[in-house]
Amino acid sequence: MKNLEYVLSGTSYVRLASTNICEDPKLVAVINDMLDKILGGKNGKYTHDISILFNAFGEKAFGQRLQVYKDHIKNLHADSGGLQIITLGKTITPELKEEVYEVQANGSDVGMCFDEIPVTLTGLRSERNSTTDRIFDRENFEDYARKTGQNIKKQIEIFKKEESDCRPFLILQGNDVDTYLKWYEYVMDEIPKEDQHRVGGIALGAAALGTGPLEDVQRAFIASQIPWHSEKMHLHILGVGSIRRLIPYLIFQQSGLYKNIEISYDSTSHSRAVETGAFFLNQNVIKYGREYSDIYRILFEEVMSHYDMGTSKDVFYDALNLATKDWLEKYDTLEYWVICRMATIFASIANFMKYLETMIHSKDNILKYSEKIKLGTQYRALYAVNNRSDFDLWYNDQYLGREIKSTPILDTAPNTLEDLFV
Repeated sequence: MKNLEYVLSGTSYVRLASTNICEDPKLVAVINDMLDKILGGKNGKYTHDISILFNAFGEKAFGQRLQVYKDHIKNLHADSGGLQIITLGKTITPELKEEVYEVQANGSDVGMCFDEIPVTLTGLRSERNSTTDRIFDRENFEDYARKTGQNIKKQIEIFKKEESDCRPFLILQGNDVDTYLKWYEYVMDEIPKEDQHRVGGIALGAAALGTGPLEDVQRAFIASQIPWHSEKMHLHILGVGSIRRLIPYLIFQQSGLYKNIEISYDSTSHSRAVETGAFFLNQNVIKYGREYSDIYRILFEEVMSHYDMGTSKDVFYDALNLATKDWLEKYDTLEYWVICRMATIFASIANFMKYLETMIHSKDNILKYSEKIKLGTQYRALYAVNNRSDFDLWYNDQYLGREIKSTPILDTAPNTLEDLFV
């Protein structure tokens, strides 16, 4: 059994769904070969399974285009695009939701729900990861949760109408353990009993809790307390591409707190790494600029160790630095531009996965890493958390939970500037 599922998000950065790539049989064959040989494919050599995520609002055509890779991955995940819709200043209408559900139904295996965010803003707008300009809306919390349940109810109705096996994933929101559990209760209460088995998994949102390391541990623990409706629960960790943020989940997996919980996680930071000049190597992210240097030799040799790109270091350098228009003027065909960029992204992801896998079954390796990030004592104590009472003791201990950095969403407006940074 696989322990983890890596979900490649930000597919527009990887160009997997670009028509000049996904409609070219030769390029598709090469990419599928790389998926198998570098990332392990559908039934690969790693502890990870590989999946792909697209945005069902902003990337509507991707569901069909990405089908050409379907035999070489586990799942196609489709985000609802709710955050993007709001960012663009659009209104999420019932009609827009139905359009998204239809895209999910006909192009994906997993469809994230539209979750209603239980916060109020202290200003005109709130940045995505901000914790200082929003307040947890406890008074209207139940209404937000029940509306989310109604969204999933409609999502399931569309999936049934389209005769789709796509599984809705429920996004939980809350401000502490109890509110997350209440959110789950209220949401499921809105979904007919006969349809609840269709809900395929959960993800724990951070919008009403916070984004600090302590909040990461909270969400990891909360997942163990969900009274799931079937034997095995699928837990998806949203937007996490760092070892540090995955550690609490691995600890609970090792300790036995997680019973029959399957874990997936997605990252855009890895898929856009060629754009940002980043590569995961030797347990660290290395940075490279546009100017040619010896680092390109190191990169080239590393990527070639994963996959024979069949080209030279100079061509590799051009592929990572030229836009498609400039590349085509020089080389006439996209073949090696695609091969070099895809192989680089996949090799970086493979290195990340392999490093993470050294910890999956090794408590010693997790504790060594924990010491490295100066959380050895705190994370060692997490292994003793077997229930809610244990977690509350850990969370409130001044040398354990209270020692970890916290950036919470408050449930009351701060009275003073000092209160804001408590």
